[in-house]
Amino acid sequence: MLASAFLPRGSGRLFALLIALLPCWLSVAAAQDQRDDNLLTELKVAYIYNLTRFIEWPAVPAERPFVIGVIGDPVMARHLRALEQEAKRVEDRPIEIRAYPSPEAIGPSEILFVGTEAQEQLAAILRRTAGQPTLLVGDTPGDAERGLAIEIYRKPDIFRKTERLRLRINAAALKDRGLAASARLYDVAEVVR
Repeated sequence: MLASAFLPRGSGRLFALLIALLPCWLSVAAAQDQRDDNLLTELKVAYIYNLTRFIEWPAVPAERPFVIGVIGDPVMARHLRALEQEAKRVEDRPIEIRAYPSPEAIGPSEILFVGTEAQEQLAAILRRTAGQPTLLVGDTPGDAERGLAIEIYRKPDIFRKTERLRLRINAAALKDRGLAASARLYDVAEVVR
């Protein structure tokens, strides 16, 4: 009744309809956000898979799987499992995805994705993987500066009014792990020193 006192005649129904539809609009917006998050994660998975073409790892037996580990991001682990299900291969080795619950559980991995939920454990992760030829990848702002070799980040594209995924490379972190990146990767990435 109070709201109708401020509205012109007949607009009370419209106001009531708008209020009734508000939860629908919010749920549509939430669903759109969920689709956007899924798309963003799928793009990051594609970046991680494509990184395998531009990094040189030490030689290992061909029968050993190419392990991509994940810590601190169960959604990323779930999306990466699609690579396993699609029987993707790296250097003719099958991809195997492993989700690690803690730094102590981390095993030999060619790539280790460090999610946002594991940021408080980053020092332990770096210690646990020190001296191993493991490419540490993350998507938390500042990951490359904190010692991860690759950071996937979003950069605004002012011409398209969107954001694009970009890479930051910590060249020292790559070298410390005995890994080398191709010049083509350095051409498309921002280098952090």
